[in-house]
Amino acid sequence: MQWNMNEFENWEELRTFVDTALLPLYLYRPGFSVEEHVLRMNYLLNVAAAIEQRLKGRVLLFPISYQFAEEQLAQTIPESFGYHVLLHFRGDRIRLAEGIDSGVLMLPVGDEDLDSSLRFEVTVDVLYKEVIRLWQQKRDQ
Repeated sequence: MQWNMNEFENWEELRTFVDTALLPLYLYRPGFSVEEHVLRMNYLLNVAAAIEQRLKGRVLLFPISYQFAEEQLAQTIPESFGYHVLLHFRGDRIRLAEGIDSGVLMLPVGDEDLDSSLRFEVTVDVLYKEVIRLWQQKRDQ
């Protein structure tokens, strides 16, 4: 489920099934041109949307959180979900807010070959399987 009006019309009846918050985080770092930032942010959003599509029914894809690296706030998470998945680029140093336990799955996305469709598909395939692994681990405990 994505964070838009069309899909939220059914929120009340789907709420009991949606137990995973997918939170894409884009950290604006110096050293990239505006065009590179646009490409990177779009790539991260597309990866998040593709993961949500593969796991549709249990995942709510939140809007992208955008922060400047030098002013980075501690990342908070919505409390009403059993699972939290934070999607970010590899190399981003994400700081979680105090009190957040280790139950947050941090999924780093590589930032090489962003224009390769094969690389995109492999990335999505690997990351969505990590979410499934998180579900299986919690179920087996």
